Amino acid sequence: MQSTVLSSHQEPHADTWHYLDSRDEKHEENYIEWKYFNFTQDDLAGYIIYYIIDPEKKTKLGNGRLLVRILKQGKSYGLIKRIDMNEVDLDAVSASMHMGPARITEKNNYEYEISCQDEDFSWNLNYKQSAPTIESFQNINLTSLMRWEKVNWLIKMPRAKVTGDIQIGKEIFHIDAFGYSDTNWGQMVPFFTKYEWGQYNDKDFSLVFGVLFGFFSMKSSYFYFVLRGHLVAMEKSKCEIRHLKWSYDSSIGTKIPSRSSFSAKEGEYEIEFTTHLLYSDDPGMKIHPLLPKVVVSEQIVEYEGVVKSSGEILHSFKGRGFQEWTTKTWRKLSLTF
Repeated sequence: MQSTVLSSHQEPHADTWHYLDSRDEKHEENYIEWKYFNFTQDDLAGYIIYYIIDPEKKTKLGNGRLLVRILKQGKSYGLIKRIDMNEVDLDAVSASMHMGPARITEKNNYEYEISCQDEDFSWNLNYKQSAPTIESFQNINLTSLMRWEKVNWLIKMPRAKVTGDIQIGKEIFHIDAFGYSDTNWGQMVPFFTKYEWGQYNDKDFSLVFGVLFGFFSMKSSYFYFVLRGHLVAMEKSKCEIRHLKWSYDSSIGTKIPSRSSFSAKEGEYEIEFTTHLLYSDDPGMKIHPLLPKVVVSEQIVEYEGVVKSSGEILHSFKGRGFQEWTTKTWRKLSLTF
């Protein structure tokens, strides 16, 4: 059996800014790294991303990006800011950094504080890890177009306790929720990258999955779940995804999956679940003026599913979580870069 079971008391994998280890490599203009944080709380959800893109500034895209989005009852609030690399300071031995008005402070291996003081938007959130870190794929080639393409995924906090406040204008949101955080880095060609991703948490269970596609078919899949403190990794599973229903998204001018089913089986373990779209947010990426924008549809969905071992149900789950799906559009959108 390929599945791996780890104790919840395992020391978390160290999280750093990997650009500092890679800055002398070729193709620096294609380097991108980001740390992603989210939370779900009743009818309120949010995500915050700290990007560095082409940090050597070899192209016009080069610089930092700060993205924060809050979704409440189907409405989206937030901002996307471009930050000059002169205002970005990365710590050499931890996840800590500052980017203009925003900060990540690694208090210890298990606890981060993320904060920002901006005239239109501010937040102060504490992320306390409560599930073991997952070191997923390393140095994989997403598209097979460029031999130098190498991408990595570290799921730093599959589940975290998130507390703090977010202020949008005069409105203050008090957060006491489950959250999630991961890090992606490497050299890639975003225009040709296609993937699906999602994550869900409850008090006993955490699910994270990522599926990578080539031009015509699924290339690889990664399903992880943490149940009562133990991690099971299914990285060579028999996986099936079916998009059962599609809905037109007027903001991007195309249909997106609104109901989907997923299944993965490896060794004695099997997981089956459906997702139902509640609402979505669609920031885009402008790679070239003659090409359509790449869209990462960030979705709040209702999960419902079961985990089995040797045919016996170990856990049933139902609740809200995040999902991402990629597409392209010519529509005018809020741009991450």
